[in-house]
Amino acid sequence: MRAAGWIVVFGHQGFLNAALIRLGIVAEPLEIMYTTTAVIVGITAFNLPFMVLTLQSVIEGIPPALEEAALGMGAGPLRMFSRVTLPLSLPGIAAGTILCFILAMNAYATPVLLGGPRFQMMAPLVYGQISQQSNWPLGSALAFILMAATLLLTVASNLILRQRARR
Repeated sequence: MRAAGWIVVFGHQGFLNAALIRLGIVAEPLEIMYTTTAVIVGITAFNLPFMVLTLQSVIEGIPPALEEAALGMGAGPLRMFSRVTLPLSLPGIAAGTILCFILAMNAYATPVLLGGPRFQMMAPLVYGQISQQSNWPLGSALAFILMAATLLLTVASNLILRQRARR
């Protein structure tokens, strides 16, 4: 449904083009649909809530006394953020990044609808190889690569976070 909404916004006669023409920014409609930009915006809009909710739960868990202590000791807001809030929220940033990466790697509807048939991402490519071309060996190999990349990133980030927690 989100991708369908982006089609309405990015279409040749869509909301964005109509607004740009009315404001006099462009004379002719821009080609936004079936571009990499459309896919990136669509996937970002889909994944953003997952990252925000992950970070929200982690940042809410940081005791306010730590931030108040940093401010009370003379640190400015930027220094307090970089020395207290950011380091304590790194596990949430890592978890949100992994979650968003997994969702982006496995995205099917958004690249198909916003990127068109020429735009290639792993999930539509796996589907096309298996269901449309009946090329099970290549489809299986691509699915394995997709799964292995996701698993390797998850394991690597878990190891990095454990090493960081030990320090």
